[in-house]
Amino acid sequence: MPRPLRSVILAVMAVAPLAALVVWAAEAPWAVVSTRAGGAGDGVSEVAVRVHAWGFSPRVIQVAPGQTVRFVAQSDDIGHGFAINELGLNLPLRAGQQVRSPAVTVNLPEGSYEIHCSVFCGLGHPAMKGRLVVGAPRPRPGSAAPWLASLAAVAAGGLALTAGALRRRRR
Repeated sequence: MPRPLRSVILAVMAVAPLAALVVWAAEAPWAVVSTRAGGAGDGVSEVAVRVHAWGFSPRVIQVAPGQTVRFVAQSDDIGHGFAINELGLNLPLRAGQQVRSPAVTVNLPEGSYEIHCSVFCGLGHPAMKGRLVVGAPRPRPGSAAPWLASLAAVAAGGLALTAGALRRRRR
């Protein structure tokens, strides 16, 4: 096997699992929570949310259209916010303090809505996002973009390694 080809294969074998792991972790099964009726016995579903440095756990919350929910949010580190504009919800949070939202009926069309931090919390604040998924919407046209981007990065890395190996071989 030619040396440049072997270099490409080894690079792809090293980088591909890492790229796949990064993308998979971002969309991992544990990052999604579906609500269930119940909670306080009043027909309101409670959703516990941990807020931490530049992220939400769970990152994706799935509810049924017309469902009534109450968010129980807690910041693990510093002051943050938990906001869903379409529901008119904005909870300021302090470190270690648990805040319960009022019961909110989700009268939104099926789709995906942004959850964001409403209190500036540092350099990663603009990227601090989550999603509220109402119903079972069809996949968005760009939902495969993270996977395609990771494959493109792996391919670009392989091409760069190949070009470098070919340059070294010509010398």
